[in-house]
Amino acid sequence: MNKKVWIKANGNGIIATGHIRRCMTIAKELMDNGAEVVFVLSDIDSADLLRTLSDEDGTTFDSVILHNNFSEPMEDLPLLKELFASEKPDFYLMDSYFLKEDYFQGINDLIKELALQTKTGFIDDLYKFDYPVDLIINYDIIIPKDFYSAPKQLLGPEFSPLRPQFADNRYEVRDIARTALLSSGGTDPYHVLGDILKEIYVGDSPCRKVLDTTGLCCDVVVGALFEEGYKEELRELAKAHKEISLHETVGDMASLMKKADFAVSAGGTTLYELCAVGVPTVVFSMADNQVEFVQSFDKAGAAKYAGDARKDRRLVQKIVTWGTAAQDNAGFRKRMSDKAKSLIDGKGAERIAKAILEFI
Repeated sequence: MNKKVWIKANGNGIIATGHIRRCMTIAKELMDNGAEVVFVLSDIDSADLLRTLSDEDGTTFDSVILHNNFSEPMEDLPLLKELFASEKPDFYLMDSYFLKEDYFQGINDLIKELALQTKTGFIDDLYKFDYPVDLIINYDIIIPKDFYSAPKQLLGPEFSPLRPQFADNRYEVRDIARTALLSSGGTDPYHVLGDILKEIYVGDSPCRKVLDTTGLCCDVVVGALFEEGYKEELRELAKAHKEISLHETVGDMASLMKKADFAVSAGGTTLYELCAVGVPTVVFSMADNQVEFVQSFDKAGAAKYAGDARKDRRLVQKIVTWGTAAQDNAGFRKRMSDKAKSLIDGKGAERIAKAILEFI
């Protein structure tokens, strides 16, 4: 019989798309290797997001909806007990910032009470405590030594779960940068991308004169959870400036990235994807859990950290200034590209899926 892997992940306007996106990538690799995968979702919003992202990728996933509060995971346990008893999953992978020690203990007690052989796993990047699971995944660049005690540990950027399209990292660093890629992931609550476009094409900044005369074009990725009013604002900017191209429901993100001479990105999965391709990137943070993460890329020379969108009033100016300086500096962009590709090869999801199936 095929191995059954269940994955707990959610996504919405509050927690964005990163958790469910990376789990989808792992799920696809597991399915390609013969596993049966079911997503365990809290609510309809997460189900809708899973469907939207699946349509982008041309994939389909089975799921169960618990119809509870995504921020109150203890509500899962009575429902999961019934489901585990009937379905007997071989592996339960969890990915949520809302899980506390009592949740993991509850899952372990449930498995023991039902006399199941179910193994557990968790994707971590917050280091809240030593998670009582059988398998831990953390693909940060810098990880504290001996922090985890899980029997199976998948640690380091080689385990970053990216879609297969990012495993082909043939990328050309051109003498003059003509195209910039702007992405903030699934959400842009601080309208950073719109403000960058205004700084380049609408405002009267010194950088505008440089970037405008050199004909810089911007490919802008419109996230699945952008507010409708903000989308309309971006559409108006694109209508007024032919250099701006908007991209919604992007299936082949790798090809779009390969067109870019440099990129602007929020911290998250997109940054790993850009590094796998080799795109020189200036990155910003917009959540507490992103700050140290993006700073580690800066320290490694794989990206340039510009600041925090929540409190850095000069963030947009710093990003545009960086783009201006990088435009005719091919050597600088080449060094950053090479360093980024040396850290991430785009095969992390394949490694994770293989390790899970061998473990169970």
